[in-house]
Amino acid sequence: MSLLSLSGIALLAAMLISFLRELRPSFVPILRLGTTVVLMGAALLLYAPILTRVKALFSQTGATEYMDTVLRALGIAIVCELTALLCQDLGESSLAQGIQLFGKLEILVLSLPLLDKVLEMAKELLQY
Repeated sequence: MSLLSLSGIALLAAMLISFLRELRPSFVPILRLGTTVVLMGAALLLYAPILTRVKALFSQTGATEYMDTVLRALGIAIVCELTALLCQDLGESSLAQGIQLFGKLEILVLSLPLLDKVLEMAKELLQY
């Protein structure tokens, strides 16, 4: 899908949400969530070539062991951001801040093995 198609879907959903907010407020979160899922799926399909290129770059540099960690961290950041935005739209800013904090901590835990390797390399360089 092109950016114009995705923008049209988002604008159509926004108009439907504003229309349904007065008639059937209970359908608004469902429509919002459905639209977000569609946009997220389209974004994943749109950016698949980028992931292929990143994998190729990591394999060329010989750092394929770090690729999985970097891609997981990117996925965690994207999911947390979308979830936080949905929570804020629903008026739950404390939940949004909680999910953002959890995402940051999850990425930190995920990157600890990388930090250990960097510190080992720095230690080896300082010994010479």
